[in-house]
Amino acid sequence: MASHRRPKQQSRARVTVLTTAAAAAVVLSANAANAAPSEKLSKDQVKSKVDKLYEQAEQATEKYNGAKEKQQKLQKEIS
Repeated sequence: MASHRRPKQQSRARVTVLTTAAAAAVVLSANAANAAPSEKLSKDQVKSKVDKLYEQAEQATEKYNGAKEKQQKLQKEIS
């Protein structure tokens, strides 16, 4: 018999980690497609790139969370 219980909601931490991992995978795969050798970067340049990636991941996470909240609100309205 089918269960009529609502599925458990994912925790915010799990969603954040998964979104960050997905964003990093997209960015890294785009860079990996470049066949030309890259120049050596200094520690400061690498840190700057990593900080930028974290910022992009945070923005993607916030956008995802907003969409998820909107989806949940709409789901409650039709229930």
